[in-house]
Amino acid sequence: MTAAALAAIADLGPGGVSGRAIARDAEVHHEQIQQMFGSVDELVAHAVQTERDRFISISFPVSPGLPDPLAAGDHPLFWRSIAQVLLDPGPVSLRTLAEGGPVDLIRRRLAAAADDRDEMFEMAIAGAWAAAPLGALIFKEPLRRGLEIADSDWDTCWSHLGDRLCSLAEVSGLAPPQSASPLPQEMAGTSEPDRGRERLLSAAEGLLAKRLETTITGRELAAAANVNYGLVSHYFGSKTSVFDEALVHLHEMFLNDVLDVVESVSGAGAFEVFARHRTFLRSWASRLLGERPTPNFELLGMQRLMNDLLDLRSIRADDARGRLEAAADAMSSVALQLGWTILRPLPTAIDPRGLPVITEHLQSISTWLLDHPPSTPPT
Repeated sequence: MTAAALAAIADLGPGGVSGRAIARDAEVHHEQIQQMFGSVDELVAHAVQTERDRFISISFPVSPGLPDPLAAGDHPLFWRSIAQVLLDPGPVSLRTLAEGGPVDLIRRRLAAAADDRDEMFEMAIAGAWAAAPLGALIFKEPLRRGLEIADSDWDTCWSHLGDRLCSLAEVSGLAPPQSASPLPQEMAGTSEPDRGRERLLSAAEGLLAKRLETTITGRELAAAANVNYGLVSHYFGSKTSVFDEALVHLHEMFLNDVLDVVESVSGAGAFEVFARHRTFLRSWASRLLGERPTPNFELLGMQRLMNDLLDLRSIRADDARGRLEAAADAMSSVALQLGWTILRPLPTAIDPRGLPVITEHLQSISTWLLDHPPSTPPT
């Protein structure tokens, strides 16, 4: 039952899990869930906690050393289920999941190895250690397309990401990004109009800011829009079509914001853009995790980042190795930003007061990945 629950969480998120579906997949009577766990919610929480502990027991060395930052890639049920929980925790306590979890353990081991390093910077390194691989795993295809990374080169870029994260363990500190500023509020959806069709779209965007579409029923959507339930079918044919169109609009706002960033698509400017569009990125990630159809979403702006990086490093058009290394660094930086958008609730579940400082350090790390290629010694 635990394995069946975990597979369901990885596909649908905690809120989309059905007790009867789990019982069917586990080939048991659904009453056994009640008998053994008390409820479906308790089974869901148990499955996630058990998988987290299993991952730690396999991936973390017994000695105080740091784990392989790419270890999650070998445990798809782990990273997919954890990502779904971060998107919409449901019955899973993020605080319980965070205490003694991978990010917490990495932070402790970093502290033991260098006790003179700033505590918030150590938390940022631990966050990057988990967030960047998570972002690369979830958004692999959009990253690959946006940076024009060939299928045959992806493994090289993936390994390069691991090497860059490992090198962070030797960094004692980084200068804050030049344009660092308090994180802005997330981009608001459209104002609520009077017409039924637009009301449904506006309600869908509002609901996606807090929940995932897999947990929202058509009747809840209609109630949030203050329209008759029958209008969902009348205007769109299905609840899914409402969210499809809402996501297309959120994607357009995201792209317009990315392309309006004056400076390179890196550092503080990009972090602020990603923070403003967390609703869209969460919803996109949910569809990618559940392998559900998505409209033609793209990470535009990545080519501009590549061009900036090639100019910064004076890489010639015929320098295939240099171009691939630049693409790998760009992937690492953007994957960190995407992954932090998803991971952010976890390392701050215990004490959220450090979030602004941690995010500022992550902005510096993202810029460092671009401005200091592997040949540059850590500072």
